[in-house]
Amino acid sequence: MKSKTLFLVCAIFLILSPVAGFAANEQEQQDLNSEEKEVAAKDKKDIFDHSKETLQGVKEDYDRCILQEFDKRDKETPISEIQAYCSKDSNLAIYRPSKELLPDDSFTQGSQDDSGKPETEDSDVIKKRLRLEYRASDNRFAILPHKPNYLLPVTFNNRPNQASLDAIGEDREVDNIEVKFQVSFKTPIWEEAFGENSALFFAYTGQSYWQAYNSDVSSPFRETNHEPEVFASWATDWKVGGWQIPIFSTGVSHQSNGQSGLKSRSWNRLYARIAFEKDRWVVLFNPWWRIPEERKDDPLQPDGDDNPDIDDYMGYFELYTAYKWDEQNFGVMIRNNLRSDNKGAVQLDWTFPLDDDGKLRGYVQYFNGYGESLIDYNRHVNRLGVGFVLTDWL
Repeated sequence: MKSKTLFLVCAIFLILSPVAGFAANEQEQQDLNSEEKEVAAKDKKDIFDHSKETLQGVKEDYDRCILQEFDKRDKETPISEIQAYCSKDSNLAIYRPSKELLPDDSFTQGSQDDSGKPETEDSDVIKKRLRLEYRASDNRFAILPHKPNYLLPVTFNNRPNQASLDAIGEDREVDNIEVKFQVSFKTPIWEEAFGENSALFFAYTGQSYWQAYNSDVSSPFRETNHEPEVFASWATDWKVGGWQIPIFSTGVSHQSNGQSGLKSRSWNRLYARIAFEKDRWVVLFNPWWRIPEERKDDPLQPDGDDNPDIDDYMGYFELYTAYKWDEQNFGVMIRNNLRSDNKGAVQLDWTFPLDDDGKLRGYVQYFNGYGESLIDYNRHVNRLGVGFVLTDWL
């Protein structure tokens, strides 16, 4: 009898154990789900609170702009005009300490320009770039673009400069086809350095010409130009003849090819850069003054002027005009020495999207004239290149 009872108890235990275990697991799963819901609810609340604080910051900037403009303007100025002005995110301080409060695109949806026409996707292209750069500057892992960053895997020059290599006794044949690329970045080093809406920047631009397909001479880099700059920028609301002037810069640059002896080329400049924009048009005017250097007594002398006649070929200014059509950008660069024996240059640019989000863009570049690179500053170059642009002017 006892054995039967023991057997029956064991059998019942074996039958009920999985059921009890399943019930316990189900209870544990319910507890876990409950904890996950609590965490999710807390995260959602944190996101809501952060969004609320950000929106409050945007409103504070808008209200501050209203008060400032109300004090500055004539008392007869309609309040609607002041509201329209302050609704444009680009008219809020571009270089102010509180970067996290920069308004996003939704803040200006439905805004109008001064003529009463709605702003299109292609309008105020410089201001939109400034806004995006402003946001990126808050990320210490991000690098701000300065001039265009591009890679042209294939460029063709009908008359490559062989003389610069022959002059130092190098028996090399320069290929007509080579790779050309440019890397250009900047970083703010002092915000509001010269008052409100100003910043002091450091920038670097490197442009290289690579004989990548010239395997007979180990595919050398034929030329690399280095250009560090220090400049100050001011965001403005100036207007001239219907054109807006969103930004003005002035600075000093040193450009060198890093070579020595007969291949050494370099010069230093003080420059200004002013941007004009109207609808889909952008004009960048960049005049400069070369800082004088003493002439060399010996071409191999380390100090002194490597290229005293460079102004005759590089000129005294650069004028870049760009037009944005849909997602394509067209640009024309002109340099001129303003003399009868003009030895300037013209460059034509065309960039276009290669993917849906527009991050990868194709680039066609045509250059004709003098001063494409320092080693070729006094040589006429006729070059066509095809490749990719990572960051454009627009």
